[in-house]
Amino acid sequence: MKKLRITPLNIASAVLMTWALVKWFADGTGRSTIGWFLLLLLVLVVADQFFRLLLRSLTRIWIAEAIFVVFVMLAIWVLRVW
Repeated sequence: MKKLRITPLNIASAVLMTWALVKWFADGTGRSTIGWFLLLLLVLVVADQFFRLLLRSLTRIWIAEAIFVVFVMLAIWVLRVW
């Protein structure tokens, strides 16, 4: 059996899924909002698989994915402020 490799995008996916479920059950968020959460989750999973295929070393995967997460957070922040 393969060894489980946890990466920053796995952690971000888990946090996003937990947040989406809390929003859905606690706040009664509509289905369209949950659809956007699921689309973002799909993008995170695809990006994680892309980084795993591109980079074989776990250290390099952590560095690349951490930079990717920070870049996406900054891009979202800039778009919200703009």
